[in-house]
Amino acid sequence: MHNIFWALLVIFLVAALMRMDWAYYLVYVVGGVWVFSHWWVRRSLSRLHMTRRITRYAFTNEHAPVRIELDNRSWLPLPWLQIQEAVPLELKEQDDYRTIVSLGGRSRLVHAYTLYCRRRGYYTVGPLSLRTSDLFGFVEARWEEAGGAEFIVYPQIVPLERLGLPSRMPFGALGVRRQVTEDPARLSGVRAYAAGDSLRRIHWKATAHADALLVKKFQSSQDLPVSIVLDLDRAAYPARALLGASEWAISVAASLAGHLSEQRQTVGLVANGSDPLATGDQPPTITPHTGREHLMGIWRLLARIQLNGNAQSLPTLITRHAVDLPWGATLLVVTPRLDETTLWVLHNAYRRGANVIALICADQPDFRALQARGKRLGVQLFHTVWESELQAVTT
Repeated sequence: MHNIFWALLVIFLVAALMRMDWAYYLVYVVGGVWVFSHWWVRRSLSRLHMTRRITRYAFTNEHAPVRIELDNRSWLPLPWLQIQEAVPLELKEQDDYRTIVSLGGRSRLVHAYTLYCRRRGYYTVGPLSLRTSDLFGFVEARWEEAGGAEFIVYPQIVPLERLGLPSRMPFGALGVRRQVTEDPARLSGVRAYAAGDSLRRIHWKATAHADALLVKKFQSSQDLPVSIVLDLDRAAYPARALLGASEWAISVAASLAGHLSEQRQTVGLVANGSDPLATGDQPPTITPHTGREHLMGIWRLLARIQLNGNAQSLPTLITRHAVDLPWGATLLVVTPRLDETTLWVLHNAYRRGANVIALICADQPDFRALQARGKRLGVQLFHTVWESELQAVTT
């Protein structure tokens, strides 16, 4: 009844002209209820405190729980309250995220629902909107959250064996004849204590067992970086499988980064895709480093990166990037196809001292011939399992 005020005014004028006492009482009662309803509903809604509890990230094909906590800090109850959450289509597990509840005075209510992360990406869950009114329907009040909650869905992570790749690929820390550094994470045995050895190198358990002072021996290795180059040039992908092939390439890159990080390898990423959060025209790049936080940064970039219609060509990207790689580093290229020009660019990187590996993540009819040619040029080529084949393997 949005026109209740004017209706009361008309009744009041009619009562004044016709001198009808009952009409005065009607105006007083209905008007009083109308004013009190305005005060009640607006005050109760203004004293309502909302908290959304949601994890910051999840992986593809996972379910993420969300809790909406409503705390009514007023003594006045809300007879009914409609809760409606705006959820991105890629995260919906049900058609409508709307419900109606009743909330008493000085009480708390928890509304829970679940998100289904069917596709990687950067999302905003919300805003949340609340709607209520009094029992008579005299007044209606709304509240809407400013913004929402940021939610990240990481790409699907797949073991190397299920990508069609050998589990022990030749990249990362390379054993060398001449000791350059010792990796404390790679224990090779023990030896007798010698004068000048640090006390921190003593292997106390082995010393107690042998009743002689023994120190740890570590493998000699070079901590050589692995740089993943991801090709997201829209023109390079087949039109009939544009979305599937590009998503698979991103999943392959994310899986490789995760595997390398677990092996405590130094890993970096460069891509020619489009980053929605980037401010310049430079390709999205993460310099090689180690650690869990660094891996999360790579996965965050891979969660939001998209195909680029004006991308820098793969040969140009590799040429500019390979200049900064140290001798012995691994160049790991993920691309839907490899042509003769790119193969020679990779050969030039091999001649500069890089360990070059190319992963073809889409169908390439001449792959066998190209693989044989790449072997002669020092470039290792692998054809990763395509998404439909992977689903057949995992189901």
